Amino acid sequence: MLQELQETRAYYEQFPFIEGGQQRIAWWQEYMQEFLPDESVRGRLIGDIGSGVGEISRGLANRGARMVCIDLTMAALRRCRQINFEAELFNGSALDLPFADATFDHTISIGVLMVTPDCRKGIREVARVTAPGGTVVLFIYNYWCYLNFLYHLFKPVTKIVPLHAVPSGLVRLMQPFVKSHLSETLDEHQLRRLLGDKLWTPHATFHTVEEIKRWGEAEGLVMMHWKRFYHAYANVMAFRKVGTPRSTPNGEVQLRCLKCGHSPISRLPESFTCRRCEATYNKVDGIYLCRS
Repeated sequence: MLQELQETRAYYEQFPFIEGGQQRIAWWQEYMQEFLPDESVRGRLIGDIGSGVGEISRGLANRGARMVCIDLTMAALRRCRQINFEAELFNGSALDLPFADATFDHTISIGVLMVTPDCRKGIREVARVTAPGGTVVLFIYNYWCYLNFLYHLFKPVTKIVPLHAVPSGLVRLMQPFVKSHLSETLDEHQLRRLLGDKLWTPHATFHTVEEIKRWGEAEGLVMMHWKRFYHAYANVMAFRKVGTPRSTPNGEVQLRCLKCGHSPISRLPESFTCRRCEATYNKVDGIYLCRS
């Protein structure tokens, strides 16, 4: 799995997911209302697992949430730091989260877990770091969709044709998809990144709602609501973590040691340090480095 994670990190460092700017932020800000209404967001600590450049987090922060963003790549987090200047940022894996159990009041993972080497493990981790009574929102590729067919059809091509070598004319075929979805246009560089995310990403899996529901139930997550995403290529699902909600929002981020598993670990001005094994997670350029 380590090699697969390294492949995924290397790919997305080179080709981060697209940015849509204020228009995309506004779109997601409105869309997420259905899954996380205003009254459940204000003042709450929300973890964005696989935040990318942070446009979805920005929309939640605009509604009063306190955001914590973690992503596998520094390229995305450097941009996320500019968009979410008040959020705490962490560089790490969704499959081995550096956060203590029940750290977040709510957790989201939008378009991420199915491009990791182990979507099932990702759901287990997201559930672990969510407090009882909290909401988990997942966006995962739909098994019954055209993208599943295209991804596997193109897989042999992506092995021999690098993304940067795809002709511009083919890349621009993505523009109608973008315009109908976000009502805006992207330049060729971003269109190439979007095409790559859908077809050139090193790992992608596709799942039915029933499968994700079953995995969630095994981790204490009860499905409350779900809907098809644009053109049904993904499902967006909201779960409630079983248990009694805490009476007040969580005050601050708590970490667990990726080396020995101890939690919470001590927080210093520019780092977190485990007093048990002395592992240290330093803050570099405003981003905590939390790789196991």
